[in-house]
Amino acid sequence: MNVYDFDNTIFAGDSSVKFIKYSFTKYPFKVLGCLIKSMRNIFAKEERLGKIKSDIFSFVKDINNLDEYVNIFVKKNMKHIKKFYLEKRKDNDLVISASFDFLIKAFCQELKIDYIATLYDTKKGCIIGKNCKGQEKIKRFKSIYNNALINESYSDSLSDEPLLNYAKVSYLVKKDKLIEYKK
Repeated sequence: MNVYDFDNTIFAGDSSVKFIKYSFTKYPFKVLGCLIKSMRNIFAKEERLGKIKSDIFSFVKDINNLDEYVNIFVKKNMKHIKKFYLEKRKDNDLVISASFDFLIKAFCQELKIDYIATLYDTKKGCIIGKNCKGQEKIKRFKSIYNNALINESYSDSLSDEPLLNYAKVSYLVKKDKLIEYKK
């Protein structure tokens, strides 16, 4: 099994930022209200960053047919999947992302691969549990796949060191360049 981070790894850019920009064109007042609401935590410590992220996306609870809306967004943004990934893609690939599950799920359905992501209650507009970042990615992986081996892992960020260290071989992704990660 090969495991990939999503944003800036197999997706060129940050899918959450693109989703907010897209949503701003459709629901400007809802998105702006949520951005303003999240500003009160702007200088928060790391544990509060999940709250900021949750507040920013709380507008999704007011979108009718959210699944359909997200699917339209994803289809328009599949062009941002990086060429290196499309060439390496395997059916048993897994994406583990700190981005919200309602967004990552739709991309991974298009790619026909599985995913683990930060859980988000789209009805209440809040995170469920912990942000799927750093060590939390390994915890979630092990809770689902037990002690399965990861052949290769890919990430654009050293915040994924736990994931990079867990795999047999790992790569840092810088734009379209793969750099072998030395443990």
